[in-house]
Amino acid sequence: MVFSTTRLQYSVADLSNFLRARTLAGKADAAIDQERFRQVIASHSSEGYDSYKYFDKQLWLRSKMMRAIELGLDKGSSRAVLDLGCGAGYFLYCCKHLGHDVHGIDLPTYEFYRDMIALFGIPRTGFRIEPRKNLPILDKRFDVITAHQICFNGHKTENLWGPEEWDYFLNDLQKNYLKPGGTIALEFNAEPEIGFYTKEVRGYFESRATRIFRGRVIIAGDIKPSPAFTPSETAASGLAAGGLATRT
Repeated sequence: MVFSTTRLQYSVADLSNFLRARTLAGKADAAIDQERFRQVIASHSSEGYDSYKYFDKQLWLRSKMMRAIELGLDKGSSRAVLDLGCGAGYFLYCCKHLGHDVHGIDLPTYEFYRDMIALFGIPRTGFRIEPRKNLPILDKRFDVITAHQICFNGHKTENLWGPEEWDYFLNDLQKNYLKPGGTIALEFNAEPEIGFYTKEVRGYFESRATRIFRGRVIIAGDIKPSPAFTPSETAASGLAAGGLATRT
């Protein structure tokens, strides 16, 4: 059984989190400079879907507050949060509203993202995430590293990341950016005719003692970076492709 809000669907098991997210999102929304938000939207109103999809502020605040709650960021002391491919900044704004120290990484040239991040007052590093390329040095480590609705993995292209690319990427995060005992949370877009992951990629994530559900991969706790990964390890896993998700 599911209930829906516009374009998002939630199961009954999500109800308590959804209600809490709606309340917290309303408070976060009230703290935004509404006139500046309208000015940003107006200045980018003719740019098409890539910008337009983010104009529904309440929808995105509820959705990203849900993600923050699912990671336990609505409780406890302040933590350092890094969001990769932070886009318009809604998730980091929710984390900031909850009292966390936030930082984003995303494309340096997309003006809509830049203006939204400035509206939310979020520090951001402009950088294009590419396969087998280390992230820029940020001179700090983070308790939580996230990436939502990932596109930097070659989404909807012939260059979709495989196990080797993900191994390089995750090892870089754990060696250079994640605090001991920290959490990495990845949320995937579905790929045409594949699902959220290929069999090989899902097998790789399973090999790292991750939790996989609803198109998301969670690496939590003090997990050591993996040794050099070989495709044969994935092939031997025999795990099925796809995710358990009902929504992205």
